[in-house]
Amino acid sequence: MNLVVFLLLSLFSIVLQSTVFVDLTVFGVKPDLILVLTVLFSIFCGPQKGGALGFFVGLLQDLYLGGFIGMSALAKGMTCAMTGWIAKGAFRENMLVPIIALFMGTLLHESVYLILGKLIGLPWGWSLWLWRGIPTALYNACLVPFVYSFFYDWAAQKNEELQTL
Repeated sequence: MNLVVFLLLSLFSIVLQSTVFVDLTVFGVKPDLILVLTVLFSIFCGPQKGGALGFFVGLLQDLYLGGFIGMSALAKGMTCAMTGWIAKGAFRENMLVPIIALFMGTLLHESVYLILGKLIGLPWGWSLWLWRGIPTALYNACLVPFVYSFFYDWAAQKNEELQTL
């Protein structure tokens, strides 16, 4: 899967998240498909590529959904860079690695997003993190078993191609 395919997949996820997944809320929380894709990408491609892609896709999300331009870009870029850096030496074969990485990454993303909102003067309370951050992290982590095999197969194919060069 090259970068163009991943960007098209990200655009499709932005549209899907803003249309279909609005009705698939659990306790008023919907999953962040963009974060799921970019964190899994950063686990396999490292902090530099993951952070850059997280920032770019977050910016696309900000532009598509409106609101505060740059908040999702900064939050997703920082989250993907940190997740890629932490998961650098992890055993990616183990399904718990991406589940834990995505859970912790979502908590970090929601924290950064809340702090950025407070910095620009939004009247968000810290309880928002409890009522939105933790359920979103659980929801995102539950999506990993459905999409992880796709990323793992892609990374194995990419590694095989690199070894033949």
